[in-house]
Amino acid sequence: MSLKTNLQKFRRHLESGGLSYAAWRGIKYCIFLFRKQMEIFKPREKECFIADGRLKIIASASGIHILWDGVEITSGTGLNIAVNTLGLWTDSTKAEWLIVEKTPRLLKCKAYFEELPLFQVWTVKIEDEGTISWQVDMEISEWLHIDEFRIVCFVNPDYKTWLVNNQQAYFQCADESWHDLYMSDEAAYTIGVRFPAKERRMPAFILENQYCPASALVQNPPASIGGRIVGLRFINPEDKKSYNADYYHVFNGKIRLYKEEAELDAKMEIMRLTYLDKVMKDATKKTMSSHKLRILLANLPWRKDGRAGVRAGSRWPHIKDESEGDYLPFPFFMAHATALLKKHGIDATLIDAIAEELTEEAFLDKISRMDFDYLVTETSIPSYYYDLNLLQNLARRGIHIILCGPNSEIYEARFLKEHPFIDFVLYGEYEFTLLELVQFLQESRNLFNITGLIYNDNGQIRKNPPRPAQDINLLPWPQREGLPMQKYLDAPGEMFTPSVQIMASRGCPFGCQFCLWPQVMYQGHHYRVRTVKDVIDEMEYLVRQKGFRSVYFDDDTFNIGKSRMLSFCQEIRERGLDKVQWAIMARPDLMDEEILDNMKKAGLWAVKYGMESANQHLVDNIGKSMDLKKAEKMIRYTQKLGIKTHLTFTFGLPGETKQTIAKTIKYVEKLDPFSVQFSITTPFPGT
Repeated sequence: MSLKTNLQKFRRHLESGGLSYAAWRGIKYCIFLFRKQMEIFKPREKECFIADGRLKIIASASGIHILWDGVEITSGTGLNIAVNTLGLWTDSTKAEWLIVEKTPRLLKCKAYFEELPLFQVWTVKIEDEGTISWQVDMEISEWLHIDEFRIVCFVNPDYKTWLVNNQQAYFQCADESWHDLYMSDEAAYTIGVRFPAKERRMPAFILENQYCPASALVQNPPASIGGRIVGLRFINPEDKKSYNADYYHVFNGKIRLYKEEAELDAKMEIMRLTYLDKVMKDATKKTMSSHKLRILLANLPWRKDGRAGVRAGSRWPHIKDESEGDYLPFPFFMAHATALLKKHGIDATLIDAIAEELTEEAFLDKISRMDFDYLVTETSIPSYYYDLNLLQNLARRGIHIILCGPNSEIYEARFLKEHPFIDFVLYGEYEFTLLELVQFLQESRNLFNITGLIYNDNGQIRKNPPRPAQDINLLPWPQREGLPMQKYLDAPGEMFTPSVQIMASRGCPFGCQFCLWPQVMYQGHHYRVRTVKDVIDEMEYLVRQKGFRSVYFDDDTFNIGKSRMLSFCQEIRERGLDKVQWAIMARPDLMDEEILDNMKKAGLWAVKYGMESANQHLVDNIGKSMDLKKAEKMIRYTQKLGIKTHLTFTFGLPGETKQTIAKTIKYVEKLDPFSVQFSITTPFPGT
C-alpha cells in the first residue's frame, strides 16, 4: 500500500482510539507484512495440479485453472476473486500465490494481495470427475472497508451460451469493448456456460452458489482478452462494509461439469418451475392484482375440396384421404398447454374446430361470442397459407395471435417482420414458453428471459434462445374436458371404440431424417419418459371413470428400454387392466421375445411398426439404423402371439427406384400384416 494510504489509516486509528490503539494496529500490520514476506521467500512449486479422469486442475503463480481432456475450460486468469474497497477494484491476479497443501484430490493456496492488508485461502477439492468444491476464506490484518466481492470465472471463448438460474441466452460476438450482458439484483444460485462452438468437446461449466446470497454477473470482455466472464456479486449493505482485523469466510460453492446436457436441462427445468411457482404465489399476495389474461387455444378449421385436414397432434399434417376413415389424432401439445395454464390459475379454453367439424364461418361465429385476450394456435407446412389467411382475417377483428406448431418457416425471425399481424411465435415445445409468456404479460415484465420465444421489441424482432428439452413429468394430464373426445380415433387392429390416446414418452433418440417432430418440434432427438405409475394412473382413470374401451399410446417410439417395458406390463396386470385392449407405435428391432410375451399377457392388442422400406440400403440412407432381418423376425413373433400388426412404409426415399418399390410391395405380401400403410415421402423444411 502507498505511504499516503498508510498515513491516512494511522490518523483514523489515532482519532478513534488514541496513540496506544494506533500503535497497536501499526504493530499488527507490520506482523502481517513480515508473515507475508516469510511465506513468499519459502521455496515453492511454480505449478502443480490435481486430476481425476478427464478433469485436471492446475494451480500456478497466477491462480487456478480447470482443464477437460487437455482443453482449457477456464481461460486467461481462470478463477478469480475481485474486491472493491472505497470504489477501487483489485483482484487475485494481483496477489502473490503460494501452494500450502496438496493431496491427490485437494489444493490449498494462499493469495497475498499486494495492495490490501489481507490474504485469501483457497481450498479447491475434486469430489468426482464432474464436481469441484471451492471454498475461499480471508484474513484481514487491519480495519478495511469492503463494498463488494466478485467471484469471477474467465471461461473458454468457444462457449456460445450463458445461463443464470433458469435463464439462458447467447453471448454476443466480442468486439473492442466490455459489455455487461446480465447484471441483476435477483438472487443467483446457478451461473455458467454451455454449448461449445467448433465441435469442441467441453462439458457445460456451472458455478453453484451455496449459503451466501449473491447476484449474477455476465460480461463479454474485448476480443483481445480471449474469454467469457460469468460470476457472482456479493454486495455488502452499508452497515456491513466495515471489516475489523479478523478471519472471515468469503465463499463456499461447487463447480459442476455436465457431460450430459439432458441432466443440466432437467435441473434447469426444475428451477424454472420453482421460480414460476414462486411468481404465482407472489402474485396472489398482491392486494391490487394485475389484469388476468384469458387465453383461447384453437386447432383452426382446415378443409380443402370438401376433405378435412389433420393438423394439431399429427406428425404428418395432411388433407385426409377417404381410406383413412375417421382417423383423427389427439392434439397433445395444445391439450397439455391448456392444462398447464389452468393448473397455474390462468383462464384457458381449448377448441378443436377440426374435431368439431366446424367450417371457417362457424368457427368465426363461435369465437366472436367468446371473451379472450389472446388466441393461441398451431400451423403446419401443408396448412400454412390457409392458416395465415384465416389469422390475418382474425387480426383485422382485433384479435391478438400467438402462433406455434411444427413449422420451421415461422421459427425464423424474419417471419414476424413479414407478418406483423402475428404478435408472438413460440418455437419448439411450447407449453412452458406459453405459460411464462402469459405470466410475464400479466405482470408487464421484460420478455428477454423467456426461452423459445420470438417477439417484436419496439420494432426489433428478437429471437430468444431455444428452450431446453423439458421433463414431461412436470406437465399435467392433457385437457380433455370440453373436447369431443368420441371423435378422436387411432385404433390399429380394429380395437374397441370409443378409444383414447395417451402419451407415455416424448421424443426419439434415433436419427430418421424424415421425422418432423424430433427435428422441428423437439429441436433435437431428445427422449424423455413419464413415470410408469402416472401413465397407468391416467389409463385407469380414462378406462374406469370415462368409459373408454381401448387405449392407443401415441409415442414417437414406445418400446425404448426393456426394464421400463417389463415394469409397464407388470403395473397393468397388477391394476387388473390386462383385459383392456391397447396398442403402441414401436420399432420391431427393439423388441425381443420376453418383452412381447409380457406385453401380450398385459393385453397388448396391436402394434404399429415403422418399417419405411424393404431395402436395407434405403433404411440406412435415412439414418434409421434398423436391422431389417431382426425386424422381420420380431414381426413374425408378434403375429405368432396373435398381436395384430400394422406396418408403415414410405415410397420416395433417397435412392428409391421402381425396382426397390416392387421389392417393398412383395415384402409386404410375404409378411401379410393385419393392415399396411403406404405413404409418399414429402420433404418438410427443417427435416
